[in-house]
Amino acid sequence: MKNYLLPCILLFIVFSICSCSQSRYITERQIKTNIEKHEVGKQSNIRTYSIFKGNTVGMARYVELTGYKQNLEKGLIIGADRDYVTRVRYKGAIAVSEYTNFDFIHLSIDQTKSILSNYSVLLEKIKKEKPKANEEIYHDFTVSKECFISFRRTSVGNNTEYIYLWINDEKYQLRTAVLINKLKKFIAY
Repeated sequence: MKNYLLPCILLFIVFSICSCSQSRYITERQIKTNIEKHEVGKQSNIRTYSIFKGNTVGMARYVELTGYKQNLEKGLIIGADRDYVTRVRYKGAIAVSEYTNFDFIHLSIDQTKSILSNYSVLLEKIKKEKPKANEEIYHDFTVSKECFISFRRTSVGNNTEYIYLWINDEKYQLRTAVLINKLKKFIAY
């Protein structure tokens, strides 16, 4: 009996974890349904490149960055949780508890490159700042009408480890090194 108990408990834990975590494909859906052109009776082709998929630092908000190539066009789609409301409803033995709205923005390859060429300038500027007590200083670069990047410094310290990605008025905090390294790889792709 003891020999069966431990494997049963482990299987229960694995199945519980797997059933609670929903796989996300929000940028893939956006690319496949809004970027790729589908015509009845014709074939189509697109390539996608996963740049970042995961929760933001300290905010537990989900964001995806996925690049794509189609014909001669190359671009970046950013998808991010706008609203997240948990509503528990029971349908039989299954609890349905998720409602999420996403924001999507489309950046051209030139706009994506502009993030790389401007983040280091912002870093240098923010490092030179000396904020007073209770003061916060921001240096921003506007990538598009819907997106800008930002660095923030307070009197407590230099916080350049994180870059803020602002998407349609919402802030998403990512590790600077992770985002920049992955964007460089996408540009080279």
